[in-house]
Amino acid sequence: MDRPFKPRSLLQGLLAVSLCLMLLAPASASADYKALLQQACGAKGQVTGSFTQAEYQQALANIPADADQYTDCRAILLAAQLDAAGGSSVVAPAAAAAALAAATPAEQQAISDAVTGAVDSDPTVKVGDVVVDPSAFGTAASVSAALNTLPLPLTITLALIGVGALAALGAALIPRVRDYYRSR
Repeated sequence: MDRPFKPRSLLQGLLAVSLCLMLLAPASASADYKALLQQACGAKGQVTGSFTQAEYQQALANIPADADQYTDCRAILLAAQLDAAGGSSVVAPAAAAAALAAATPAEQQAISDAVTGAVDSDPTVKVGDVVVDPSAFGTAASVSAALNTLPLPLTITLALIGVGALAALGAALIPRVRDYYRSR
């Protein structure tokens, strides 16, 4: 004896698979720029964790006016950004102030230009003995990543949700269409 088709069980199965995929999807490797701002401008005044250069740029561009004026939030973010480029993941306020104070006026201007996006004919900047190419960080490096910003598990989950919605629509419409034609 054949089992009757139950659209509800199909929908429940698709929903269960979608939920499993969402649970298995890796969390974002780094927090967004708002979390970065909270760390740098918060009570501890230090940045911990891994952030992208784009997140540092967003955080620097979105520092609240009062925090920018009355705290060393910008200096902490700039020092953390420099340390992140060097591979470190924790910057204390004292280290941030020391890193910026130790920079020459030319280096400070280069950092300021890099933060504001000022472009000259030679985009490389020398910080200490290291030559840094700003185009390797931030927006220029993320252009190709911007083409596909959704993680694969999320894309699959959205596709399954779409298939599930179509299945539910079909399950609701097929009996109505069948009843309509039977009544004629």
